[in-house]
Amino acid sequence: MKNKKIKTELKSKLPVAQKALRLSKNRWDAALMFLLLISFTGIAKAQTEVLTLQQAIERARENYPAIKAAQLEVDRQKALKVTAVDLGTTSVCTGKEEVGNGEPGINNRIGINQNEIDLLGIASKSKLAKKRTASAESGLGLTEASIVRNVRNAWYKAVFAKEQWMLYKQLDTVYTNFKKSAELRYKTQQTSKIEYLSATTRYQEMMISIKTAESDYRAALEMLNQYLMMKTAFDVKTDVQAGELFSVTQVEDSLAGSPELGYYSSLIDVSKAEWKTEQAVFLPKFDAGYINQSVDGTKGFHAWQVGISVPLLFFSQSGKAKASKINYEIATKQFEQKAAEVNAQYRQLLARYLILKDVIDYYNVNALPFADEQIEASNIAYRLGSVDYVQFIQNIESAIRIKQEYLVKRNEYLNLSAQLKYLTGR
Repeated sequence: MKNKKIKTELKSKLPVAQKALRLSKNRWDAALMFLLLISFTGIAKAQTEVLTLQQAIERARENYPAIKAAQLEVDRQKALKVTAVDLGTTSVCTGKEEVGNGEPGINNRIGINQNEIDLLGIASKSKLAKKRTASAESGLGLTEASIVRNVRNAWYKAVFAKEQWMLYKQLDTVYTNFKKSAELRYKTQQTSKIEYLSATTRYQEMMISIKTAESDYRAALEMLNQYLMMKTAFDVKTDVQAGELFSVTQVEDSLAGSPELGYYSSLIDVSKAEWKTEQAVFLPKFDAGYINQSVDGTKGFHAWQVGISVPLLFFSQSGKAKASKINYEIATKQFEQKAAEVNAQYRQLLARYLILKDVIDYYNVNALPFADEQIEASNIAYRLGSVDYVQFIQNIESAIRIKQEYLVKRNEYLNLSAQLKYLTGR
């Protein structure tokens, strides 16, 4: 009886145990699937990180060697500021005077001399050091602006290549349906073999175009990566925010912050400070000395002297000063030349930019919606037999041409925006 009771209880609890086991197994399976999902998601994210334009710019600023080199030049000029204070050279000596005939004479126990103390040149040298540091900072700004412009251009090129690829992938469906419809017509003897072969050829050409566009996009990403220095695969977002484009609200003083003009202006300041420093060499330098003496064996005597030193012949220094003045004049003329070039380039690019802005607006409002309608209508008309394959191909290629022309114009528009931002320092 006891064994029978135990068997009954075990039999009653068996379904519960089996259910618990199944739940436990399901939970382990779910946990395992969750971990695998996280793992694969992490791998996919690491392999296909999607970057915005601003993220790309910040990464280039952090990693690109040219920017780091320009920053090191700023640090070098800051380190050289202390060289503006020139206290000359120090000499330590010892010796005797009036020694002979059994007399102990004067014993110069120790003497310290400070020669060529350039007190009057400290101001000009300090100013030169500051101007060189400021010029290095302007050079850093110019280098950074150039890299940012290059990143923008490379980014827009990648966006253009990706949109070309996406366009062909969208058209793949159109030509796939065209090929299937032509094949069905040919099999049902509704059309000739020429139409079927033409549809097949167009489909194969589209496949080649898709592969070519994908290859162009991968190449554009590699060109962009030379500035980003990414070690893993990445992708770019095709949407361009309005705030990233050049604004034409301030045209009159738009070149006031030009990094190119700022750098050339700093070169004028440096050359002028160098000229003033060379002129300061004509000023006298100071000498000072102290001697601890013993006279006839008696200690406690001292001697000191101060004086000035000036070059007797100024021919060499006069030539250096004249050369520095000429360098200053050259820097001034180079700035004027660069200002004329930048102004002319800015006006030319701005005129083209404003025209393209209207063209882009026209495409967005009229041409692109018309192209989409043309593709859709051509698909329906061909399926219903309202148009033949020749008309269908002509209509589709006309719509494709509109979309491709838009992408070309938009790419030029974006590149002009990057160049105008660079010229104006925005």
